[in-house]
Amino acid sequence: MEPKTKHEISEVSWQEKVFLTKRAKLPFDKLSDFFNRSYGELYSALGKTGIQAAGMPCAFYYSIDEINKETEFAVAVPVPVDTPDIQGFGKIILPPSRLVTTTHIGSYETMGPAYAALEGYVDGKHLKKGLVIEEYFSDPEVEKDPATWKTNIYFQLK
Repeated sequence: MEPKTKHEISEVSWQEKVFLTKRAKLPFDKLSDFFNRSYGELYSALGKTGIQAAGMPCAFYYSIDEINKETEFAVAVPVPVDTPDIQGFGKIILPPSRLVTTTHIGSYETMGPAYAALEGYVDGKHLKKGLVIEEYFSDPEVEKDPATWKTNIYFQLK
């Protein structure tokens, strides 16, 4: 049984941000392999062009289908605004945005209460949720203990 955790919710503003992305629609059980492979490809492509990431890696969730256990999403790495197009990857420019956020510490499988807290906040304030963003501060290939993984979860507001 997962311990009850109170998730602090904050409203934040982002300036325009640019991301290099790789988008897919996959079943939940295929996500881990796609994440590992795609982040490697993204960082390799950036390294070959001499471009430094402008922040932590993220994932954008466009749709989550709990019934069919699949999601449409993109792995994303923030890059400088002047980053040229790189073949094989998309580039997304997020306009200045208002978001709600909370931080989750633990494995990706235990994020449910953090998402529920954000959903409750958005519903309670009669806000409209847009893009869902996860920002990753832990690399599971390096940090083997999932209990220590840190992820910021954002709901972009419409």
